Amino acid sequence: MRPRNYGPLEDCNGWGRITGPCGDTMEFWIAVRDGRVERVGFVTDGCGSSRACGSMTTTLAEGKSVEDAAALRQQDVLAALGDDFPEEHCALLAVNTLKAACEEHRRRRDGEAGGNGLSAP
Repeated sequence: MRPRNYGPLEDCNGWGRITGPCGDTMEFWIAVRDGRVERVGFVTDGCGSSRACGSMTTTLAEGKSVEDAAALRQQDVLAALGDDFPEEHCALLAVNTLKAACEEHRRRRDGEAGGNGLSAP
């Protein structure tokens, strides 16, 4: 009911947005310093399960290296939420959106053009 890290980060250096097959859209913003995810924010237009998965994913990502944050799996989020969490696809959407933000950060860091095709708000 009270997701952690809900809302965009104004000073992000990585951003991703994905709309899942269920129609829910999720956005992640990451602020990276010295190769570590210092802060994470997210929003979703999805259900409570999407909010729960987004919130847990931000909590799991904070403090990790960008590479370790990008390596989080659907199962990591589900295990953290409890074995009986009903909406597995929401966890997949959350980790995939975090991965997109980490990839966009890598592109920015490496000076690559193109990004994820979207402009961070």
